Amino acid sequence: MNSFEAQFVDKNEAALIQRVTSVMPIADELKNKGMIHAEKYAEIKAEVTNQGKMRKLFEAVESGGNRVKYDFYYALKHHEKFLFEELGGRVTAENTCEVDSKQNQQESMELL
Repeated sequence: MNSFEAQFVDKNEAALIQRVTSVMPIADELKNKGMIHAEKYAEIKAEVTNQGKMRKLFEAVESGGNRVKYDFYYALKHHEKFLFEELGGRVTAENTCEVDSKQNQQESMELL
């Protein structure tokens, strides 16, 4: 599975590390979905800067493969809307993030 979402995450890694400010809400969302283990979450939380947190978050995203990149993409869309749009993320109708999130949860459960 080499989805648009995974390609977006790969292509924009450097910009995301430098510019994402809502790191912990994104990490919280991924942790709650079981995409990040508690140990890695603690490492992310322990970092002092947003850039450091994002580097640790990307370690988890990369190790999880395209499935985690897919969920990261939609968490980013929800928590960093303007940056997401600026970097070329797909924007759809209002409240799509909620729908996408529910679909992602269902798809994640099917993969388990």
